[in-house]
Amino acid sequence: MEDAVIVSVARTPIGKAFRGMFNDTEAPALGGHVVRAALERAGVAPADVDDVLIGCAAQQGTQGYNI
Repeated sequence: MEDAVIVSVARTPIGKAFRGMFNDTEAPALGGHVVRAALERAGVAPADVDDVLIGCAAQQGTQGYNI
């Protein structure tokens, strides 16, 4: 990679920790949806991506130590 660029951003939905709709959904699964959505919005092919940076502002449940 020669140049770093931000081509798109996306976020996961917000739910109630331990009680909400995504209670049993692990963080990597939600992250996969986020990456896919960002690529689709930007019109970028997955093969063209060298690195992805993902952050987590408020870790809850199963994602607590995984992101």
